[in-house]
Amino acid sequence: MKKCLLFFAIFYTNFAFAQFQDSFNDGNFTSSPLWTGSASSFRVNSSAQLQTAKSDSAGIKYLSTESTLSTDVSWEFYIQLNFAPSASNFACIYLISDKQDLNDELQGYYIQIGENGSKDSYDLYKANGDQAELLIDGRDGRAGGSKVMAHIRVNRTKDGKWTLLSKNAGESSYSVEGEAKDPRPIFTTKWFGVQCIYTKSRSDQFIFDDFVIGPIKDDGTPPDNPGPNNPGSGDIEPGNILVNEVLFNPRAEGVDFVEVYNNSGKVLDLANLSIATVKKDSLTSVKAVSPTAYPFSPGSYLVLTTDPDNIRKEYFTENPDAFLKMTSMPAFNNDAGTVVLLADSIRIDQFDYNEKMHFPLIKNPDGVSLERVSFNRPANEAGNFRSAAGVVGYATPGYKNSQFAEAIPFEEEIFLNSKTFSPDNDGFEDALMINYKFPQAGKVANITVYNEKGVLIKRLAKNMSLATEGVISWDGLNEDSIKPPVGIYILYIELFDTNGSVKRYRRPCVLAAKL
Repeated sequence: MKKCLLFFAIFYTNFAFAQFQDSFNDGNFTSSPLWTGSASSFRVNSSAQLQTAKSDSAGIKYLSTESTLSTDVSWEFYIQLNFAPSASNFACIYLISDKQDLNDELQGYYIQIGENGSKDSYDLYKANGDQAELLIDGRDGRAGGSKVMAHIRVNRTKDGKWTLLSKNAGESSYSVEGEAKDPRPIFTTKWFGVQCIYTKSRSDQFIFDDFVIGPIKDDGTPPDNPGPNNPGSGDIEPGNILVNEVLFNPRAEGVDFVEVYNNSGKVLDLANLSIATVKKDSLTSVKAVSPTAYPFSPGSYLVLTTDPDNIRKEYFTENPDAFLKMTSMPAFNNDAGTVVLLADSIRIDQFDYNEKMHFPLIKNPDGVSLERVSFNRPANEAGNFRSAAGVVGYATPGYKNSQFAEAIPFEEEIFLNSKTFSPDNDGFEDALMINYKFPQAGKVANITVYNEKGVLIKRLAKNMSLATEGVISWDGLNEDSIKPPVGIYILYIELFDTNGSVKRYRRPCVLAAKL
């Protein structure tokens, strides 16, 4: 009898811990637990992960397994997409479903990874027959880039509150994507599963692992709006906080400001952050950003200045609270200088500015800020800071930059964001963005612009060493810094390496103007 009771206790404890877990270490998905559906379209790969199989055409495939937990429960899994997700190639993980066939019209909830545009995120949807309702819109760009590798955790409390968390590759802890409560909740479930929507070329590039369904875990993730007693993490690493906008030559009655952006997936404590400048190759005028704990939420902007009221008066501010008043700031020269961000004496970002970076056709750059174009490119990469657009008042303190360019996934080695651009500093396609991406480093480029008659207009690059991935921009001006006529222009791009390999590309573009 004691043995029976002991066995029951062990069984009950394991069952209570997790309704099921599957890491595919047994090499199959046909037992413990049993997955059913498009069985021939999946396999367990050599790394003991569930992976889709190659298909000869585009389509939708799924697998589902029995599941009855719907409240006071946590769902966890690992997902890897070996491509940039899109509206044609994306994954849905059904946490709750009343039907085994995930391709059917059903009642339930699912996580979707992949959508239109370049703001791919981790989102929670409610399925209601042929209707889908977005409940949690995750943070833009979290599932962006050329590849997705993430652990996802979804909690649902007894009262029906949903919390979606994610931990991307390289991150040490989960961060909150969002919270929601469905006013018309669904509690009945029989199935859990994965669904893959794909084109032919992506059919075998979906990978899943480490499925666990069990009680809610206390993951220690800070809330979205931490207070003074919960300032967030003090572990600030290079790239976590970026220099995003700098006003170094204010108008006569104005003041300098430096805007920073939390590029991490966690709340950071700005008590560990300092701002400085450089003089004779040495750090100088190091200023602590905040003498006390100051929480800085992921994906948010913050303006550092000695006079927030002055900035609010001079410029439109979408978020009047996105300011931190400092007692003193480093002195930033009006012609050239350096902005350095420090965390515990470690440089986490640095921007070397020069007034020549301003749009050449701006007659008076006083009061015009320089804005960062991309978070994914180094601050000092050529073309990654541009003059704020005139249409927004020449600065965007506390909100998204007018010159910010969304990352666009591409498969070719050379790719243009848009073949049409208009260098008028209105904040829309002001520069021609030439994207490049190579499987190996060591490429050198020569890039020349010609008009349609073959006349040389501009040399953009001469024996320029390239990274494996980056962007080169053309501001639309010729060799004499004059804007040429509206019309069609040809980019002639020559790539070579030390092995003697040479590739040449011709890319047409249109220099346009407003009517």
